[in-house]
Amino acid sequence: MERTMSPPARLAAELMPAGAAERWTALLRPAVRLTRPDDRRAPLAGPPVGYLGGRPELPDDVPWPVWEGNGPLTFVASLSLSALAGADLDIPLPGDGTLLFFVSYGPGQGDGVPGLGPEGQRGARVVYVPEGTPVAERRVPGGLEEPYRRVPLSAEPEMTWPDREEFWLGDLVGASPGDELPEWVDAFDDALIDLSPKVWHRVGGYPIPIQGGLDCDFLGADEDPDDWVLLAQIDSDDRARMEWVHQGTLYWLISRADLAARNFAGARFTWQFL
Repeated sequence: MERTMSPPARLAAELMPAGAAERWTALLRPAVRLTRPDDRRAPLAGPPVGYLGGRPELPDDVPWPVWEGNGPLTFVASLSLSALAGADLDIPLPGDGTLLFFVSYGPGQGDGVPGLGPEGQRGARVVYVPEGTPVAERRVPGGLEEPYRRVPLSAEPEMTWPDREEFWLGDLVGASPGDELPEWVDAFDDALIDLSPKVWHRVGGYPIPIQGGLDCDFLGADEDPDDWVLLAQIDSDDRARMEWVHQGTLYWLISRADLAARNFAGARFTWQFL
């Protein structure tokens, strides 16, 4: 049976010369888009895989994450890895357990999400809870506002493509900066913009940057960007009443070595905004 083309691959086949389309399509990477109902009364599009906001479910012996000197972190999202186990991803997530994402944001924690230097990494945390661990919903500690509105999430497979900072379409025709490009380049760029999701919650694949590549935000000079993969990105979302600074997006990335070792404490955080 012939495999159905993904939407970006179909666009490439329709708008690019055959050779260019083949080279660009080879760059695509599978991911999961985290979707939520646009209306609070509408059902999820598929089985639940996690939620935004609300209160986290933590084991009794796991303290609420804190940034020393800045206060407790704000709970952002929970993802069930067992619910994502059948998803086609480009990162080897564990097949069980739960990931909980926290970030410093709110009263007593500055005017926005944490800075991007080494000190700022203490202002974000990923907590991994192994499957079968008894958990209970945790009350929000003092010093934080009420939690964000809890919004259930389902998973939708998608193919992702590199940002223009990572791959310039002119490379497909051997162009140099300043060269005049074929008309199909602009048409394809516009079509990709139309294809992009309106809310950017994602696990795996390429990140969707707002200001360009993410590498310079969190990597040291001696670290290789190819060793790092997108664990999750959480966009501003009015359904959950999450409004990051200037309609920003939060990103958690992890090294391939830490992912293989289930060392989610080694995940690094960055953010971008309009």
